[in-house]
Amino acid sequence: MRLKTLFIAIPFCAATLTSAAQKGIVGRIDSLLEVRQKRSAARYDTAYIAKPEQRWTVKLRANMSGTDLNADGVMSGEPFRTKLEAEAKATVGASVSYRGLSLSLMLNPAKLSGRDRDYEFNFTSYGRRFGFDFTFTQAKTFSGTMTSGGTDTDIASGQVGMTTYQGNAYYVFNHRRFSFPAAFTQSQVQRRSCGSWLLGLSAFSGRVDAAGGVMTEDAARMSMFGVSIGAGYAYNFVVGRRWLLHLSTTPQYLVVSRNRLTVDGERRKAPFKFFSSVNVVGRLAAVYNFGNKFVGMTAVVNVLRQGDDDILLTESVKWRARLFYGFRF
Repeated sequence: MRLKTLFIAIPFCAATLTSAAQKGIVGRIDSLLEVRQKRSAARYDTAYIAKPEQRWTVKLRANMSGTDLNADGVMSGEPFRTKLEAEAKATVGASVSYRGLSLSLMLNPAKLSGRDRDYEFNFTSYGRRFGFDFTFTQAKTFSGTMTSGGTDTDIASGQVGMTTYQGNAYYVFNHRRFSFPAAFTQSQVQRRSCGSWLLGLSAFSGRVDAAGGVMTEDAARMSMFGVSIGAGYAYNFVVGRRWLLHLSTTPQYLVVSRNRLTVDGERRKAPFKFFSSVNVVGRLAAVYNFGNKFVGMTAVVNVLRQGDDDILLTESVKWRARLFYGFRF
């Protein structure tokens, strides 16, 4: 009888100890996150920025993104303009955050059904002082028109492909009072309207493959590498106690450009003019708060122009937008 009781008691005690150990680990992690949060609060003006009172945040999200590719120049002695657009991408998902640590899951319905031929990867980190985003894009579904001599020529999907790697970083000068996270991740709350000057740095690499008659008379490949630097301004406008509106722009000039154009097997430097080659990063957001819930949208647009408009100037426009609904508890 005692032996039977012992066999029953051992698993019970083990489960109790395991449960206690788990609670201890969770409690320790929670304490570390609380200390981290308090240290972070000491670095900003609490009259302008605050942390949400609740620890948990759950968000439902719907994303859209797209890529445009344009070209201007002279072909066969005639000015031309090419305007192309890749198929837009849509994803849906959700995220769960606890004291600033987040876990998210996104699904692409078109990719799951095999209808999406393009590929895209985005990684973004919004901080009060520093922030960055990285985007990898592989687009093969460009289509549009080429206009030359008053005549429009259709360009079907499959004649142009583009692969790019692009990263953008920013530094916020007024980081004690201005908060990017309040507008883009909702991990902070902007209490009062405030703005800040920004310092921006971007780098990109990639290539464009085009059939004849799109950018040049013959089929061509343009390989690209560049670094740009610039400054801009961002502003968070707090309307009443519910609305937060954000607008920012960071124009940058290319300080490094290593573009090469290969046509009919001949590789040469691509045309370049300093004042025609710019990179502009624009962001906007609108968030509406009601009780412990919020709803809103964000958008980021990246416009990269490089080349010489008297010979060949290319312009790529990368945009992504997000709709979201969330609640805290």
